[in-house]
Amino acid sequence: MSKLKKLVTQVMANYYLHQLRRDQWRHPQQLKEIQFKKLKAVIKYAYDYVPHYHRSFKSVNIKPDDIRNFEDVRKIPPLSKEDVQQNFTDMVARGVDISRLPVGATSGSTGIPLKVLHDPSFTLMGYQGAVNSYVLFERGVKPSDNFVTVWGRASESIRWGKKYVKLWNGISETVVPLFPPAKLVKILRLVKPSVLNTFPSVLITLADYDISGINPRIIFTGGEVVTEHCREVCRKAFGLEPFEGYGCVEFGNLAFDCEEHCGLHMITNIAFVEFVDEAGQWVSAGEQGEIVVTGFLNYVMPFIRYKIGDLGIPTDEKCACGRSWPLIKNIQGRIDDFLVLPSGKKISHFYVLRAIFHRVLREKIFAISQYQIIQDRKDRIILKIVKGREFSPEILNMVRKSLESEFSKLGGHLEINIEVVDEIPMERTGKRRILISKVY
Repeated sequence: MSKLKKLVTQVMANYYLHQLRRDQWRHPQQLKEIQFKKLKAVIKYAYDYVPHYHRSFKSVNIKPDDIRNFEDVRKIPPLSKEDVQQNFTDMVARGVDISRLPVGATSGSTGIPLKVLHDPSFTLMGYQGAVNSYVLFERGVKPSDNFVTVWGRASESIRWGKKYVKLWNGISETVVPLFPPAKLVKILRLVKPSVLNTFPSVLITLADYDISGINPRIIFTGGEVVTEHCREVCRKAFGLEPFEGYGCVEFGNLAFDCEEHCGLHMITNIAFVEFVDEAGQWVSAGEQGEIVVTGFLNYVMPFIRYKIGDLGIPTDEKCACGRSWPLIKNIQGRIDDFLVLPSGKKISHFYVLRAIFHRVLREKIFAISQYQIIQDRKDRIILKIVKGREFSPEILNMVRKSLESEFSKLGGHLEINIEVVDEIPMERTGKRRILISKVY
């Protein structure tokens, strides 16, 4: 990118950043009007220029003019990852040169990675950068901060931040690969992050080591579900309440929690987020639903009513911070993050985490540094754990009894095998899956 383009991009990003900061205090009805206008625009464009959507709309006999309110959006057939993979060429707007587009890819944690083409008009004009900066600046990040992200593969090299970015009040990010924990601790001591951004599982692992000399003033988490166990570890190890973010490759940042930590603010200027039940109907506030997203920042490859594969709980509560963005109470994890009891009843893996951490390990929170639940049969789970610095042999028996009691209350008996291992393997992107189900 030329220096002139960089300058224009940064100027526009600053303008959009100002716009987001202004809009967050608007009346909720004003935000809905802005959101619906953007929603209608991307729907009409997709119908006119994207072959897949033109066919999809015709299959249910609707046109963009039939979408007169948010409720009408449910007339549009939802989009799955398999739909995108099977109709990839037809998902791209006509006349677009694919070879010139920025490309991203999902982690592939649920199967084959999904290739995503991004709209360069939003990238080059700074809107996506403005959103990224907004969710950080609103939570206290300053351009002068030493912002360090721990992400990626251990085989990669450290990517140092670019100092010139700070000249335009941007954030200079240094990316440190996921080296083995002991090495990672040494590097973080040398780098001295004032802001640390990483997976929740990495924070839990780091806390099992001597982290003296690592004193971030802000911690961000993403990529995995932020459990109460992770929050408590951060409080005790770092003296900080971690900030949670929610987003993905397909849409970028979608929601963030603020200093009140009472939910995740959905940025309605960039997407329309639905929470639906198994019948495709919207759930009520406080109920769990599958997250379905329509993005506003990608016209070359629009994602309309895209089933992102996650579960969340919307809420109509208002945040004490005063921002008008609507709230997600919490993210519950992947849609397949369920255990199946012998009776066929499905239960969230949060029941298992509650039995382990809320009952057994409240006083010894550092007894387990990594964990993973594997259900290989309807009548059995395998719990893999890595010893923490407060581990003692009796912990295993306590965990087993607590799990047996939990499953008994839920009306099922499962054989529980506990395996003590040296490490829980990471996925390609560095994530660690809490639950692997071979029966759901």
